[in-house]
Amino acid sequence: MKRTTRVLGAALALLFVGVGNGTAFAQPAQPAQPAQPAQPAKTTRTAKAADAKILAVRHFYNDRFQRCLDADTNTGGNGGIVQLWDCGPWNQQDWEVWPDGHIYNSRFQKCLDADTNTGGNGGKVQLWGCGPWNQQWWDIWPDGHLYNRRFQRCLDADTNTGGNGGIVQLWDCGPWNQQWWR
Repeated sequence: MKRTTRVLGAALALLFVGVGNGTAFAQPAQPAQPAQPAQPAKTTRTAKAADAKILAVRHFYNDRFQRCLDADTNTGGNGGIVQLWDCGPWNQQDWEVWPDGHIYNSRFQKCLDADTNTGGNGGKVQLWGCGPWNQQWWDIWPDGHLYNRRFQRCLDADTNTGGNGGIVQLWDCGPWNQQWWR
């Protein structure tokens, strides 16, 4: 038998050996299904959004300032402040990512919204009732940028106010770590 045939045969044999327990199997293992996150008890979502499945519930952690995206507990209504704050188990830092691009705050049942009157660099990012408006549509890029489709800018932590209560704004997308959200 040729050496390449033996090496290929050995490699194929390794593909069919179970990792850890040494048992062989005939079919590949099926991936485990992720658990579905719990739905909030009360919701004010639009009919379209209510039918959408949640992709993830997560905290958005800012690489530069090592703080999380936070909805200010004193201003949770329409126009509520979105800011940086130390990360914790608080539900004002829980954000649902919806397939249509909305990012929904679990505590205040509002969406992350780019204010239509201030869409340029330094534009206001706020909480607002969820709707079909493109200022509430965000793309999460593989490198961690949160891109607003309407204004074609990224979610940015202001470099002058990176502490607790730091400003979160729109800014031209770039390679800056204040725009990286994990």
